Amino acid sequence: MTITTPSRRHALSTLSLAGLATGIAAPAEANPTKHLNLDDPWDNLTAYLKARSDISGAISVSWTQGFVYSHIPGQPARKLMMGQGVKCTRCIKDDKGYEFLERECVIFSDAETGEPLKTWRNPFTERMVDVFHIQNASAGGHIDAVGSRGQHHKTYMEHAGDVTFFIDLFYSSPSKLSVKDYPTYAASDVYEGAGIYHFHAKRADLDNASLMSAPVTTSHTGVRQWLPWMEMGQWAGGVVMPSRGKKLANGIADLPKHLRAWMEKNSPEFLTAPTLADKDKKRFFYDQFKDHIDKKRKGMG
Repeated sequence: MTITTPSRRHALSTLSLAGLATGIAAPAEANPTKHLNLDDPWDNLTAYLKARSDISGAISVSWTQGFVYSHIPGQPARKLMMGQGVKCTRCIKDDKGYEFLERECVIFSDAETGEPLKTWRNPFTERMVDVFHIQNASAGGHIDAVGSRGQHHKTYMEHAGDVTFFIDLFYSSPSKLSVKDYPTYAASDVYEGAGIYHFHAKRADLDNASLMSAPVTTSHTGVRQWLPWMEMGQWAGGVVMPSRGKKLANGIADLPKHLRAWMEKNSPEFLTAPTLADKDKKRFFYDQFKDHIDKKRKGMG
């Protein structure tokens, strides 16, 4: 078994879910093979992006599904709702590495039916609140094969023909929502939590030179403060969001029908990946929610 564990700085650089071809195909025995050295910076990055996306530049679509649970010290966890994630990515090669472009969303849905929610009854406050889905536009950025301080490896574990790329991300930064100005929505003046990501691929698919996008299963667990739209204020605890999924061989055509229909009506841009022209148009969940509340306070929302 091989496990690589570069610094947290390297992990942070990886982040920032018909007509959409992903380039995934069942590998044939006759396909050419190039054994990738996962400790070589370019081979490592090539394998990583074959797992995460599609190195041909085509759009890659991934889908995850799981539940959102409460986590309050001294209390049993409660299943609150379902979370369905969609990621649409594109990577464009240059002489230093790849521009990795991504749109990602988490659509909060009914735990039983999977139907996206418009409102939600908070079982702790017994209030009905409006649901605000996570939609991160143009997440990602440039990934260098060799960083300014040397090799820029993506962390991986290899065993018995399987390769898992993993990211253990812990974050802490000033919150966009201060407790003073947004007491109903802000858990703290510090935005903090964790995201644990796994991308599981077969070594043979990564080494298959004719395969631009490897079949992959994924898992992600988010440990977060209360989502601001839940209106939990400074209650102790938060939410845990485990999910699992896969890269979709037929792109958005493989999404659950009710989820795809909802997104086509409400968020069609999140069914495709950004282009280079979009890379500086980054909008993230807390920025969007803050703007939403500010407009609502002004009577514009």
